[in-house]
Amino acid sequence: MADPRDPRAPKNLPVWLVPVRAAARSILSIFLLLWTLLDLLLFPLVRPLLDALGRLRLFELLAAGLGRLPPYAALLALAVPFVIIEPFKVFALYWLGLGHLVQGGILFVASHLASLLIVERVYHAAHAPLMRIGWFERLMTWLVTLRRLATDWAKSTALWQAATALARSVRTTVRGWIRAIR
Repeated sequence: MADPRDPRAPKNLPVWLVPVRAAARSILSIFLLLWTLLDLLLFPLVRPLLDALGRLRLFELLAAGLGRLPPYAALLALAVPFVIIEPFKVFALYWLGLGHLVQGGILFVASHLASLLIVERVYHAAHAPLMRIGWFERLMTWLVTLRRLATDWAKSTALWQAATALARSVRTTVRGWIRAIR
């Protein structure tokens, strides 16, 4: 529970709101940590696929075409897949909240992968024209900074450090098994 004498604590909060606020912060922290972890885990797994797709002639032509679009046409090219894919993530969270852990989890991971494969690809291909839109450049700079702060915070938590140590231990053990088999 928050200490009312803490100078960082908001003033004039009703007594009943202090534990609610603490619970909401805890839930948000766990959600942010899991989201960051999922993003950091999935992107390296998807990167080889993105690189392979990027080398295909069709995708090279699409990327070149997206890079030549006028700024607001590039924004539309980014908005269409974003508007289609992102609601699936929200629906997946709704399903998870209802207790459909398998379906919600699968839909969430699938929609996150689709976002990485489609939205990220379009964003990077149309990056130059998109950055010519002043408000979009400011928004993306703010979001990149926010993501970096969230990632830095997640990496500073004891849970992240324990997970990193466990992953390192598992990796070392598996490498030892592979060496023993050879």
